[in-house]
Amino acid sequence: MPRRPRPPAKPTTWPIQLYRQALDANPAWPEGWWYLGTLFYDSDRYSSGQEAFAHFVKLDQNAAPGWSFLGLCEFETGNYADALDHIRRGLASPAAMPRETQDVLRFHEALLLTRLGQFDAALPVYMPFARSATQDPVLIAGMGLTALGRPLLPKAVPADQRDLVMAAGKTAWLWTKGDTAEAEQAFRDLLASFPTSPGVHHFYGTWLLAGHPDEAVAEFQRELQIDPHNARARAMIALIMMRAGQEKDALPWARQAAEDGPSVAMAHFVLGQLLAHAGDAAGVPQLEAAEKLDAGNFEFRMALASAYSKFGRYDDARRERQASIDMAKQSDPNAKQ
Repeated sequence: MPRRPRPPAKPTTWPIQLYRQALDANPAWPEGWWYLGTLFYDSDRYSSGQEAFAHFVKLDQNAAPGWSFLGLCEFETGNYADALDHIRRGLASPAAMPRETQDVLRFHEALLLTRLGQFDAALPVYMPFARSATQDPVLIAGMGLTALGRPLLPKAVPADQRDLVMAAGKTAWLWTKGDTAEAEQAFRDLLASFPTSPGVHHFYGTWLLAGHPDEAVAEFQRELQIDPHNARARAMIALIMMRAGQEKDALPWARQAAEDGPSVAMAHFVLGQLLAHAGDAAGVPQLEAAEKLDAGNFEFRMALASAYSKFGRYDDARRERQASIDMAKQSDPNAKQ
């Protein structure tokens, strides 16, 4: 897990009380709110730090460090949705931040996506840490929660679930690092140790999907026998059926997946695709929901652009296609329009 970031050094050694007095006299002093916030953050007084940084960003809305440390304080106080929004706002700023701070923000982004149930979006954020890090317990637990579809933070894992989460996390870590043989054995051990635990068969199904789709479907169906409302497993079955040309049969699966999993981007994506292909404009808001949940997914953006165009929303289609081009350029400097 990346080390906790430190705010930039304070130019004075004023105590908190002096900053409070100065801000009572001049509440429009941005630097005062910043330095007060850093003092609270450094002393683990996150609620007070959250209040100070909130004042700061109201006065300077372009200050990436302010949004970043506001989000970190909100993470500690349990304001998870706001924390994710504000951390992302800090990361989106063109202003340079120390690499160490960026790493901490990205790691918290992954934890928050998992906590908020956006598992498919969380996994890519974890990947750079998994590829470069050792088996840090917080990283392994975070990846395990994501793999199993548990909307928790590592510190909140119940004691009786700890072995399961860590086993799933180690398996995900090995898979991400590209250790195919070790990952395969880890999956076998996971299935042998926790054959009836929710999330395990879905996780294994995702491993099988690329090379053995029929076996993957069987695992997703086993998952639904254990957890009938597992939206991720149901969405994957619908996706496989859709790609096999069985769109009519896939539709009820996709509808149920979207109903069971309002925070599951894949469920909305598959349902949106099926409806749009059938000429139903109700597919557009489903695709919009998928993109909102996982804005970094290129396939989601292209599908939404296509749906916009199909239903006459040409300006929106051009916007989404341009966003897709921009995304491709960021991931591949040689990409062309």
